[in-house]
Amino acid sequence: MLYRILADLILVIHLAWIVFMLCGGALTIRAFWRPSFFDRWLFRSLHLGGILFVGIWELMGRFCPLTIWEYDLRRLHDPNIDYPGSFIVDIVERLVYPEVDLWMVTVPTFGLALFTLVMFVLRPPSKFQRRKAGPDRA
Repeated sequence: MLYRILADLILVIHLAWIVFMLCGGALTIRAFWRPSFFDRWLFRSLHLGGILFVGIWELMGRFCPLTIWEYDLRRLHDPNIDYPGSFIVDIVERLVYPEVDLWMVTVPTFGLALFTLVMFVLRPPSKFQRRKAGPDRA
């Protein structure tokens, strides 16, 4: 039972990662015109590194480590499992693992990665920006 719970937890974390990768691009656009928390170095660096990792991993034709980990845990729970048995898990799996051609995931991923990289260069995160010149304080 523990393996199944851990596999479900990894599936939810996987979905959260995908949402972060997708929404991070939109939040980066917003930060371009209106600096906020999402313009900070940590958020934008984590998003850029994550989307580049995902893009390179797909280019290599490898499975995501979270996918492998989840699969291994499900097999430890029940070696003969085909259907997880939970409606919620089934729905989340359909979102995380859509049945589409690989290029329908790879091309948008690389587009988002390129966009994120360009935005990182055009408008560096707030930690890297120089402070505006102001009156000297002693």
